[in-house]
Amino acid sequence: MKPERRSVGEVRAEGRRLSGMVMAYGDISPSHRERFEPGSLRMADAVHLDLHHDAMRAVAWHPGGGLELRQDDEALRMVATLPPIPAADKALEEVRSGRTTGLSVEFRCLKERREGGLRVIEAATLNGIGLVRSPSYQQSHVEARRRSGRTMRATIPSDAEVECRCSGVTCKFARITGEAMQEAFDKAFRQFEREVVAGFGSYDMPLASASAGTLRGRINENGDGEVEIDLPDDSNGAATVAAHEAAGVIVRPHIDRQDEVSTVEGETRIYQRAPIRAFLVSATDARQGWPAPQLVATPDELAAALASRRRRRRAWL
Repeated sequence: MKPERRSVGEVRAEGRRLSGMVMAYGDISPSHRERFEPGSLRMADAVHLDLHHDAMRAVAWHPGGGLELRQDDEALRMVATLPPIPAADKALEEVRSGRTTGLSVEFRCLKERREGGLRVIEAATLNGIGLVRSPSYQQSHVEARRRSGRTMRATIPSDAEVECRCSGVTCKFARITGEAMQEAFDKAFRQFEREVVAGFGSYDMPLASASAGTLRGRINENGDGEVEIDLPDDSNGAATVAAHEAAGVIVRPHIDRQDEVSTVEGETRIYQRAPIRAFLVSATDARQGWPAPQLVATPDELAAALASRRRRRRAWL
């Protein structure tokens, strides 16, 4: 059976990491009159990511070659860390410049049905993913996005009282137990049970997401949660940097109140289960117990600064 190809979802370039939506389940391709059912894509033993479906320009592989694939009922997503090879450099340059803006699946259909004039793919084997210029599935948003070159690093303390004004009128403080912190970070950053995002002040000013690889988290040796937020090169990222430099900010988790388990002792709400929906960055006077985050330059920003200094030095010769 001859492999088929469809240009589908979103791709972003952030540092040497590409991320995006490989397939949005339920989208209909106007050009091919078809849609993929949720979970219909099954991974081949080896899946490669390449430029324009040219196997000679493969830049990552799954499994074990820098390509991570994550699937749920809504979509198949990917994060790829590209090695320092010419093909990867070319791919990054094309995405950053906007010449390559989409992802394309290479698949073999295993099972399908017809719904009127629509082809519905029920099962297919995914053999490869190509970086392409335009998508066939127009409902999947496609863009190339750059980060600012700065990363905000913050600590979420466990088993410690922190000032909190969102846990109820009877509570002034909150404390997340070590077990609850471990479970919350496992589900957010290892099991990917739900999308977790970071925002400046609210969800309306997004900064990063776990699925895109721009929001990362882990538990350190002290049992505290640590998060890294790659700030985007847009107005939201600029507002975050300005607030951090002018007044200082805190990074706090936004806990899902419907699924949390907690008790109240005096003025403190103690979380035994604290599922995280988001991390919000904000300037506030409610700082007790919150460690100040750090704003650090990424290798990309340091390289750009070094190149700028070299250009200025040559100008004076």
